[in-house]
Amino acid sequence: MIKFTATSGDGRTILGMGLSHGNLDRLKKGEPIRFKGEDVGLDDVDILIFSGKTEESMAKQMDPMITAKTIIKGNLDG
Repeated sequence: MIKFTATSGDGRTILGMGLSHGNLDRLKKGEPIRFKGEDVGLDDVDILIFSGKTEESMAKQMDPMITAKTIIKGNLDG
């Protein structure tokens, strides 16, 4: 995986991640990829990349991590 931060023309931070085919195979097997934000200059942030066939299946996969403080954005209706 290649990971980086950059600054766009309007001053916003861009977080870029390039996933190899090996990374994609791992995600297809249900194995999330996690790394520390400090690796790309984002202190106090952990980054989690995961995938699933549907938004609902991904929500179920992440259920153990969901707390009252969790903000979920996405279409869970399919």
